[in-house]
Amino acid sequence: MIVQNASYSLQVTDPASVNFTSPYYRQIYNTLYNRLDCNNPFPHIDFDDFKDCSIGIDIEALATAEGISFSRSEKNPYQKSIIPFIEKYPVFYNFLKHLSVNGAATIASAEAVLQATTGNSNFIEIKKIIDQWNQRRWIREKDTSERQSGVSVLGTVSETLLEIALASFIDDVNFFKNNKSEVQSYGDFVLMCLPNNLWISVKSNFARERLLASGFTTDIIGAGFFTDDKEFTSGAKIRNFQKVGFLAMYVPDIPISDEQVANNTSTYDAIQAYYKNNNAPLPLNINGTLFIRRLSSLSADLSALLKTADVRKRVTIEF
Repeated sequence: MIVQNASYSLQVTDPASVNFTSPYYRQIYNTLYNRLDCNNPFPHIDFDDFKDCSIGIDIEALATAEGISFSRSEKNPYQKSIIPFIEKYPVFYNFLKHLSVNGAATIASAEAVLQATTGNSNFIEIKKIIDQWNQRRWIREKDTSERQSGVSVLGTVSETLLEIALASFIDDVNFFKNNKSEVQSYGDFVLMCLPNNLWISVKSNFARERLLASGFTTDIIGAGFFTDDKEFTSGAKIRNFQKVGFLAMYVPDIPISDEQVANNTSTYDAIQAYYKNNNAPLPLNINGTLFIRRLSSLSADLSALLKTADVRKRVTIEF
């Protein structure tokens, strides 16, 4: 079955062609498949119906039989009961309202929409798709547990996407992930350069002290799906970042928050507008190049450095 509108098309395999490993997967798959609206790739099946069995199956009984822990005393037991199914068949998450799942399944569902795996050329598009679907996923008010879960998942998604994008550069010689707990606070990735190695600190939605803690007067860049442009329009904050060694901050140049989507703007656009409206020069780094940069240019900038194969000639003094 193809579920599509003018912009998106999702392929969902007919259950007759799926080799199910248990009744848990078979019954949930068939139930959701039979409720699909072929003209609506966005969330349109209400997960709340699973809670009172009005969707036609007993998710608690199915989960228990599958060996999935289900306790009504826990937070979000129904949500937890369907996560193994969504992890196995992530395309269905695109059709479910009033449900949050883990970061990996959320990213996989967006990859099903884009029909591509996440990499440094499309990680921003993946984030855009996730945000588009999330804006349509909730019609009713979330309860406290759902709000907490949603915030946690979105933070995880943002950092995971950036790590996936950067992971494509890893060769464990010129570029590698920092897995040493003793220096974890310095940054998440290291690119071998002179006069100092270039560290990359990955964060999700907010900079604040979490990024400042990464700098130790070394060469470092920050990257994240930052939503608060005011973190990058304060002269004092910019100086603090630069004081601890930051050469650049990569901020999203697509709408991220609900407000940005509504106003068709981005954190990068808001920062640019601030400096223009205040007749102020854009901040530069110690090398005299732009300090605030588009997140979409991160891959190209790192690729440019890595094109210099000889580490003895690869320098950060013009970054």
